Amino acid sequence: MVEDLRITNGMLVVNARNVTVRRVEILGGGVNNFVGSVCHNGLVVENSTITRASGQTTTGDWPALGTGGYTARNVKIDGLPEGFRVGGKGDCGPVTIENSFASVRYPDVCSDWHGDALQGYDGPHVTVRNTTLEMIQNKACGGTAPFFYPHSQGNTSVDIDGLIVKGGGYPFRLGMPGTVRGLKIVDGSWNFGPIDVKCSVLTGWDAEIVTLGTDGQPVAVRRQACNTETGN
Repeated sequence: MVEDLRITNGMLVVNARNVTVRRVEILGGGVNNFVGSVCHNGLVVENSTITRASGQTTTGDWPALGTGGYTARNVKIDGLPEGFRVGGKGDCGPVTIENSFASVRYPDVCSDWHGDALQGYDGPHVTVRNTTLEMIQNKACGGTAPFFYPHSQGNTSVDIDGLIVKGGGYPFRLGMPGTVRGLKIVDGSWNFGPIDVKCSVLTGWDAEIVTLGTDGQPVAVRRQACNTETGN
């Protein structure tokens, strides 16, 4: 158990299985359970924040939370170039992200940024519940997507129920099988379109375009059909 800890400009490296990280504040760093040759599954991170520190952010910064075999519950990520990473499926178990918020932001030193609020690469199965993912970019520094779990990059499958996405070229990019329910895409927040999805591999789809009220809650504008076939 790791709890009631504050870390500035450093990583919390988890080198044991079934570790719980609770009420931890990390400034300018992150949490990683797969730094060496072993993925330490069973990690639970809850009621914790991972935000930027006073120093510069760069395109080479590590993800705020990774790599696989973890549960993130009531986690806030804010101001960093990378959010949740879902990877290491050969060694890591599935990932669950629930009741969490990630807002990634273009780095101060920008060189070919490919940031995401959640990215799957060699990703195990990922479950998302009641979570918000946001990307903040500018004309000189654009990232990839708030949600990015493409095909042809070793990913597996998804189970999504309750997800708000905002920003990026396409706020929601998915190329792998699974079900998507309660997806809410903030109207006009994209550069190119609301979704980039391989729709034929999904077994369920429910999405809508929304605005956000003054209380941050989504207000429905229109339904969003699954009408693309790319997902990369």
